[in-house]
Amino acid sequence: MAKFQYTALKNNKEIVKGEVEAASSREAREKIRQLGFIPTKVYMEEFQQPSIENNLPYSGQYADKKITFLSLKDKISFTGELEVMLSAGIPILEALQTIEINAPSSKIKSICSNVKQKIMEGMTFAQSLETQYSDVFGPVYISLIKAGENSGELEETLRRMLLLLRNQDNIKDKIISASIYPAVLILIMFCVLLLFAKVVFPAFYGVIQFAGGTVPFMAEMLIGLCTFVGNFWWLILIGFGALCYVISSLFKNPELKYKWDNFILKVPAVSDFIKYINLSNFITVLQISYDAGLPILSGLELSSKTLGNLVMKRQALNTASLAKNGKPLSDAFQISGLMPGELMTMVATGEKSGTLGKMLKDAANVIDKKVDMALDAMLKLFEPALIVIMGGFVLFIAIAFYQLYAGMLGSLF
Repeated sequence: MAKFQYTALKNNKEIVKGEVEAASSREAREKIRQLGFIPTKVYMEEFQQPSIENNLPYSGQYADKKITFLSLKDKISFTGELEVMLSAGIPILEALQTIEINAPSSKIKSICSNVKQKIMEGMTFAQSLETQYSDVFGPVYISLIKAGENSGELEETLRRMLLLLRNQDNIKDKIISASIYPAVLILIMFCVLLLFAKVVFPAFYGVIQFAGGTVPFMAEMLIGLCTFVGNFWWLILIGFGALCYVISSLFKNPELKYKWDNFILKVPAVSDFIKYINLSNFITVLQISYDAGLPILSGLELSSKTLGNLVMKRQALNTASLAKNGKPLSDAFQISGLMPGELMTMVATGEKSGTLGKMLKDAANVIDKKVDMALDAMLKLFEPALIVIMGGFVLFIAIAFYQLYAGMLGSLF
């Protein structure tokens, strides 16, 4: 038997510290809960941890700042710093106080200030996030934090959440990196078009008009198009904004969104990328929720909230419904059609061997590799298409230039 020191909440208000004897940290948490406390930190150390006072100074400097959005980078920073401090045995109030003082982001300072105050008023960490920042962190983040608090493994849950957030950030960076090359090509294409339409073509255009010749159709069309863009650029921006608003409004219709998502899943190369991106988040959250002690049905319902594709979301909810009716998880996945075959084999193996958490983690790693492969395949398909478009654009300018040059020579002789 070892001695475990703990920090816990009494009646969701008072922070208490003590010591229990147990064979493991899990057994220690059970004994703490039997005392009527909610454990927030359980550790086995030889030295005495610094005490925390209930009257921890409350800084209201950033408390009034309204936060409606937090970037993925800021979420990673906040979660990472909190996880490190809790793992080091620092109580959550002191951790939030330290982050508030040292965080470079005023948004994180405000969140720490307000969350700390709510905890001092008697709320748990999850409750304080849910009441103030449910839209900022989202239901998945808050539900996993709540599960971590209930199991007494908040720091471990934060560590798993940090892996999820970093994985999402990694995928986002890959998509942005993949978009740089086509964006540069499009910018070059636009600059060349502008150069010919504003400088080169008008010079020839003036000579032809002076000589009384006829301006070729393609050259006149190109000059007219660029003139229209130069004079009515504001109208184009308004039209583009209106188009985006209309498309966004249409996609709020569930049936229309479902039909679009179903169509996307049938497009070669793109469909694999969409499937694996959605499955990456789904399986990772399912694994985190399972390891945090949530029932598998709750984990399925929570994981389905990460799916942006409505077709896959319905498949996930159907999986949860089948599992609720007694189907094994692997069979439920097979019937719903959500999981690829190799992943269902891993899930079935995990169910039979009692290592479902490990198998879900391995499945998440497999999916992450498939995301990279699908992204590479989509880029390999996209690059030739972009080259064909660029070739058509160059051909259009070349023909227009040749016609204009020929027209100029014809008007002079």
